[in-house]
Amino acid sequence: MCESISTYINPLTDFGFKYIFGRYADKEFILSFLNAVIGGETPITNVIFIDKEKKGESKDDRALIYDLHCELEDGRKIIVEMQNRYQTHFDDRAVFYLAADIYAQGEKGEGWDYKLTPVYGVFLMNFEWKGYKEQHLREDVCLYNMQTKRVFSDKMGMTFLKIPMLDKNADECKTTLERWLYLLKNMEKMETIPQTFMKEPVFRRLGKVARYAALNEKDKQAYKASLKAYRDSYAIAETERKEGRAEGRAEGRAEEKKDIARKMLSEGFTSEVISSLTGLSLNEISLLL
Repeated sequence: MCESISTYINPLTDFGFKYIFGRYADKEFILSFLNAVIGGETPITNVIFIDKEKKGESKDDRALIYDLHCELEDGRKIIVEMQNRYQTHFDDRAVFYLAADIYAQGEKGEGWDYKLTPVYGVFLMNFEWKGYKEQHLREDVCLYNMQTKRVFSDKMGMTFLKIPMLDKNADECKTTLERWLYLLKNMEKMETIPQTFMKEPVFRRLGKVARYAALNEKDKQAYKASLKAYRDSYAIAETERKEGRAEGRAEGRAEEKKDIARKMLSEGFTSEVISSLTGLSLNEISLLL
């Protein structure tokens, strides 16, 4: 593999994300991140990593594989997902993931009283969420009573964090969450962790742990493979985006020609003259009549 390697591992790669946030040896990172997102008045002090794969009840059921699947000291379940490419129905996928975790709490037999443990999803999105007119860096979703304007149930909640929408430089990042998002977005390009971040011990530790040179040989090979997959996926997404823009420009030019043809028809020009001036075929012009 002839990939260039930066000082820090890229946390947006599958390996990088799980190496930073998914290991007991450095669980201070996931604790800091979760406290920044959902900690609230009571800090999260411990986390247990549970099986990332949730198998179906039968061989025909679809298995789910989460990026991170955690349990907090109070029993709450947390699903953390990192998504680098736009996916149709990503919001539905998020609901499905949480619903599957809630469904799995059902106890067989007659003794279960339907008491549920809350399930929370944190979805990091390294893409533009298409179809939403109002775009915010953070979107919080819950079960909400529209009449009382109050939360109906706290058993399911989701936070969507759109990494590309963080448009601050390092010095402008004032909260721990902003700093985490800044690092996710920029760490691969850095030589050092920003000085303004270093007052938080967790980021000083990150500056040591996330260095490529600090990996053992096995992890270096795994990271290189993950980095190549990430870059290949990015290249495909960029190609699709550029092709989409080119297609949109072509459609725009075609529609402009039709508008000119309509105007010329209204002014009495013959179809033959219109065809010679716009490049539209006679059949295309006839459809405008």
